[in-house]
Amino acid sequence: MQPRDFSDIWAFVRVVETGSFSGAARQMDTTKASISKQVARLEKTLHARLLNRSTRKLGLTEAGNAIFQNALRMLEEARALEATAAGLRAGPGGTLRVSASLAFGNTYLGGLLPDFMARYPDIRVVLSMTDRYVDLVEENIDVALRMAPRIDMLSAVARPIAPIRYVLAASPAYLDKNGTPASIAELAAHRCLTFGTSGAPLTWQFEREGVQQSVRVDSAMCANSSPALRLAMLRGGGIALLPTYVVGEDIGSGAALRVLPEWRPVGAFGDRLYAVYLENRFLPPKVRVFIDYLVEQIGERPGWDGFQPG
Repeated sequence: MQPRDFSDIWAFVRVVETGSFSGAARQMDTTKASISKQVARLEKTLHARLLNRSTRKLGLTEAGNAIFQNALRMLEEARALEATAAGLRAGPGGTLRVSASLAFGNTYLGGLLPDFMARYPDIRVVLSMTDRYVDLVEENIDVALRMAPRIDMLSAVARPIAPIRYVLAASPAYLDKNGTPASIAELAAHRCLTFGTSGAPLTWQFEREGVQQSVRVDSAMCANSSPALRLAMLRGGGIALLPTYVVGEDIGSGAALRVLPEWRPVGAFGDRLYAVYLENRFLPPKVRVFIDYLVEQIGERPGWDGFQPG
């Protein structure tokens, strides 16, 4: 293909997007005849018919659909290149759309964003919090923060940000009244606060020096919100298994106490925080600086784990 062919490709894309040669001509400030000539020339270059023409509408052939999808990716690369060049000239800017879980967004991420926005005043952050997996493309998300590296498509990247650890925690008042468990098995006799929606008994798993042990516990309270379980635990409701980014500060202040600290609880949602984003050779500056900021501010020794020695 020659450089001229790329202009023909853009003309073809505009025809498909507008649904007509005249619509493409208006967008590209040229004539309908010129657009028709460009598309015909592209078909000749590719040795393939791209459009099914009728008096009422245009339709893509099988080859035309494949070419159109590839052309869209080329166009996205070109736009990313322009954005990168603009970012290098003017610094990171634009709207950054971030997705995070309700618990992480409410307990930690929200507090990180003001300093990020002060550092990059031309970036406007739109934070969407949900506990479901979002589709980066369909929902126009720049970065999704996840506790497991689930990849929705081949063109996505999961960059590790920080470790996620879990602890058993209870209030001093609860332990004074009900005693402190001395073994994993004793948890079955305590009021346990569990994550979920069914309220049915479930199994907590633990690990210590390569040894694994589990216990089946009843749910004195079940909730699909870690912050809600934290509040119930702090008010003496029972023993909760929580991520340290939710309960770390409470343990550091003494408002909550660790239960069986020699055992490492195995969390149900993974052991690392990832930033998931669409792979792009020309990563927009707003995405790059945001991920770098998270690594800088959280890292391998997160502040929420400050209560742990070593």
